[in-house]
Amino acid sequence: MSDDGLPRTRTILVALDLTPAGEVKIPVAEEYARALDADVLLLHVLRPGDIDPATVSSTEAQARTYLDTFGARLRGAGIHAEGVIRSGAISGIIIEEALIRDVFLIILGTNTRRVLSRAVLGSVADQVARAAPCPVMLVHPQGDKLERQQLRCFHQDAERAGVLVQRDLGVRTIEVARIVGSVDRCLELGLDFRPPERRRRRQDEQRFDHVRRAVDAGTGMPLIEVYKLGFGYYVLDGHHRVAAALERGQIEIDAHVVEYVPFADAEASERFAARHAFEHTTGLTEVGASHPATYTVLLEAIERFRAEQHLDDLQRAARRWFMEIYRPLWEAVRARQLTAAFPGDRSADLIARLASWREDEAPDLDWPTALDRFVDAQTPTGNSSASSRNG
Repeated sequence: MSDDGLPRTRTILVALDLTPAGEVKIPVAEEYARALDADVLLLHVLRPGDIDPATVSSTEAQARTYLDTFGARLRGAGIHAEGVIRSGAISGIIIEEALIRDVFLIILGTNTRRVLSRAVLGSVADQVARAAPCPVMLVHPQGDKLERQQLRCFHQDAERAGVLVQRDLGVRTIEVARIVGSVDRCLELGLDFRPPERRRRRQDEQRFDHVRRAVDAGTGMPLIEVYKLGFGYYVLDGHHRVAAALERGQIEIDAHVVEYVPFADAEASERFAARHAFEHTTGLTEVGASHPATYTVLLEAIERFRAEQHLDDLQRAARRWFMEIYRPLWEAVRARQLTAAFPGDRSADLIARLASWREDEAPDLDWPTALDRFVDAQTPTGNSSASSRNG
C-alpha cells in the first residue's frame, strides 16, 4: 500500500543497453507486466560525463531514441511504460533507481553462454543481484549478436514502435546530434554518415566534396529531409549534407521534418496542436515537451516575463525569455539529471512544473533559487511515475 492507503502500482525496471541482443528483454518485460499488472521503467545508463548540460550528444540522442521506440511498443500493448536516461556507474544507478522507485522486479541481460556463475561473477548483473532490494531476472541474449549497429534504421525502429501516424512539422532548425539514423541507407553508412573508405565510390566522393565546399563557402544548399520518431531524426534525403555538417562540427541544420507518432499515444494530437499554437505565437521552435499542458504553462511564463520587462512584442519577449531563463534552466536540469525523477518528462516539462510551483509558492525567488527550492520540496520519487502520467 502507498502512504495514502491506495494500492501501490508495481514497477518493473528493465535495464537496456543499445545492442540488438538486449531487445530480448522487452517481450519478457511485457509478459511479466501483464501478469503482475505492473508499469515498466526502461533505464539506460550512459557513461559518466556522457550527458553534457549544454548540448545533446549523439550518444545521448541514440539512447533516448532507442528507449522511445520500445516505450511506444509497450504502451501500444496497453502497458504503461516510460524511459529514463542516467549517467554514472551502471550497477550503482540500477540499484539506486530500484530503491527510489520501490521496484518490484529488475530485468537484466547477460552475455552468458554456458556457465552462468563463471560468466556473471564480477559483472554488472552480479553486482546488481547481490545488492538489489528486489528479485533480479537475468535474460540470455538470442545468439551471439552483441554488436552495435552503426546507424539506426528508421523502418526497424518504426516496426518496434507499432502503428504510426504521420504529421508534417514543416521547416525547422534541428540539432545535428539528434540525427541518429537513415530511412534507407542505415546499413551502408557509418556514424559519420559516410560509407567505409573501402566502399567509397568516385562519384560519391565527388558529390561529397562538392557539398563540403558549398558548406565551407556558405553557399545556400537545399534543405535536408528527415523523419522524426521519438527523440531522433532519420535522414530521408541529404546524407552528404549531414556528413559535411558532422565533419565541420556544425551544431544545427535546417530541415523539412515529418514526424511519426505512435497511434497508441493518446496525447499525440493534443500535443501536436499545443506545440503548433505555441510556436506560432512565440516563434520558438526549440522547445520540445512530452505533455501538451506544458506549452500552456510556458506561454503563461513568457507572458509574465513580457509584462515584467515591459516589452510590447511577444515574440521578442519569447526569444529573450528563452535565452535568459529557459536555456540556463534547461542546462541546470540536465546537469542535475532532474527529469529522472519524473519518467516521461523532458526538460521542458520539468521547467513548466517549476514555473507553476514558483508562481504558486514563491514568485519573488530568482530562478536558480526557485529550482533549488522546487527540488527540495518534491516528495520522495517513488510516486513520481504517477505524477508523470498526469503531466
